[in-house]
Amino acid sequence: MKHVEGSSGKMIFVQLSQGEDLVKSIEKVVDARNISAGAFFAIGTLSEASFYFYRPKPSPITIKKPLEIVACSGSISPRGSKRRVHGHIDVTDSEFRSQGGHLLEGSIVDAMAFVVIFELVGADISELGL
Repeated sequence: MKHVEGSSGKMIFVQLSQGEDLVKSIEKVVDARNISAGAFFAIGTLSEASFYFYRPKPSPITIKKPLEIVACSGSISPRGSKRRVHGHIDVTDSEFRSQGGHLLEGSIVDAMAFVVIFELVGADISELGL
């Protein structure tokens, strides 16, 4: 087991509007606020959700219909001069069927979504392989 320790930095609440891409919006906020490491979670609704399961070979899917985010969380880590947003999502449809996996760009907000971003300072999380 590996672990790192740091301190809590900024906590940012973000409201997303219809048509915004969930992943790209998180990337935009962490770049604008200069957050290189941390975590996030999100709630809300999507008109499209894009994700994949990691084995045996990643095979992305996109679901295009009204969806509610039942769970969405992830990490923010440094990748050279950029930041990597790595998330997992679970969504449900109007018949309460749930699907999820690794969150991808192309997950589009329907009515609205809220994201909370927690900054981690004073820790090098790159050694964890995030």
